[in-house]
Amino acid sequence: MKKTDEKFHFNATWSMAVGGMVGGGIFSVLGVVVHKAGQWAWLSFVIAGLIALISAHSYSQLSLKYRKSGGAFTFLNEVDHERLAGGLSWVLILGYVLTLSVYAFTFGHYVGYVLDWGPWFPRVLALGVIALFAAINLRGVGDSSQVEIVTVWGKLIVLLGLAVLGLVLWKPSQLTAGIDPRSW
Repeated sequence: MKKTDEKFHFNATWSMAVGGMVGGGIFSVLGVVVHKAGQWAWLSFVIAGLIALISAHSYSQLSLKYRKSGGAFTFLNEVDHERLAGGLSWVLILGYVLTLSVYAFTFGHYVGYVLDWGPWFPRVLALGVIALFAAINLRGVGDSSQVEIVTVWGKLIVLLGLAVLGLVLWKPSQLTAGIDPRSW
């Protein structure tokens, strides 16, 4: 693979962050969290948000200290931990592949449920999605960032459309449907 000087610009970086939050927080784990945590699901997301905020603060402080923007690899390299930085790079790559696999498998389940194509479909679709994104990423930062931008904006447009539809069709009485009244 050739080495290039291509970098992510603001829109690509923003899209990558939002794509991860929307993909992981809404599409993949929302159903599991609501199923497991029930009425306390909101607290799970508040805690996750606080952890993300603390992480972002840590990275911003490291960026100010070393006068460089970057991730864990960049900062470990700055303090002469090249070996640790290299090992962390492989852990991050593996983590991204596993995360993409979870997203692809979850997406396969959604599509398989809607189309009713059997239990094999989510796995096949997940493999196809992983192969597609691997091919895109191997083409380089420029192509992968463009795909990320288009994908994230597409997701946001769909979610915004669903939100508008929800507001138009909203019936406040449905908020308490099926819940027994309690006296406090």
